[in-house]
Amino acid sequence: MKSREWVVFDTNIWIFGLRESVEFPACSILLRNLPKLFVKIPRQIILELQDNLTNDELSDFYRLLNQNPENYERRWEKAKGKLLNKYMRLGCKLGDAVISSHMEELNIKTLVSENRDFLLEAEGLPFRVLNSEAAVKELLYKMDR
Repeated sequence: MKSREWVVFDTNIWIFGLRESVEFPACSILLRNLPKLFVKIPRQIILELQDNLTNDELSDFYRLLNQNPENYERRWEKAKGKLLNKYMRLGCKLGDAVISSHMEELNIKTLVSENRDFLLEAEGLPFRVLNSEAAVKELLYKMDR
């Protein structure tokens, strides 16, 4: 039985993975291995995907999720103002502050992101940020053991 270690994929992981970006091949690897992972998708990321993906890409996104519905969870709650302010004070840009707030509210310990700002802008986060390559090595290796 899989242990339920939930992770969040930042918007860029979904976009690069769905578009099979040659610059970020690990994003595609993560999406191909979704059945091995448990992924929560906060409101902010859903909204960003709706703004940045084509209709065909959005269809691919939902088709991918519907293949293993027990392995993902969409969350529609808005970020709480107090947490949002906390992350903005820590130096996060607005979108990153919203995602950070969701991470803390949902008690998720791992964010996978290719956002350099996210990887560098704030210290002392209650979760860790892995790039896609590190996530493939760690999360998929862990699941295959």
